[in-house]
Amino acid sequence: MVELSVLEILDRYGSVGPDFLTWMCVRWLGEGVPPPPSEPGLQISFMGPVVLGSQTGEATKITFNGDDAPSAPEVQAALRQGKRMLRSKVVFTAQDASWQFTLDAETFDLKSIKLPVPKMPDLDEYMAMRVQATQHLSRMVEELFEAFLPIRLDPVVWKSEVESWVQTPG
Repeated sequence: MVELSVLEILDRYGSVGPDFLTWMCVRWLGEGVPPPPSEPGLQISFMGPVVLGSQTGEATKITFNGDDAPSAPEVQAALRQGKRMLRSKVVFTAQDASWQFTLDAETFDLKSIKLPVPKMPDLDEYMAMRVQATQHLSRMVEELFEAFLPIRLDPVVWKSEVESWVQTPG
């Protein structure tokens, strides 16, 4: 096995966050995102705003606003041109619970999180429920990433995935 330097690893896999978010959205638009083991009934959806970007081209970052932005033809065209999703609002729904958050794919930060925790007078209980809901959300995102990673790390499988949404020149 060949050892890679940190710079080689970053060069080869530095886009893994945007690739992950793009993969989830493309799967959501098509055959669906495989749910994580901890939430087999999880439904995943995407909302705007969506930020897409690439290292090349005239526009290196594009933002699409509106709740339906992820399914807009303009976003699909940008994906076909090789752009990747850098940020999007994501909604996880399982049973009676819903988590809404913005995933910043470049840093894996979960931002603007709305948790399925009712307001209650007991502050300690309320805070404990918020912590549990946040941990559950984090665990679901990690499990989805663990399902994605073998796909991303296999060059043949990843090429096939990307070809399903990127228009190959020629």
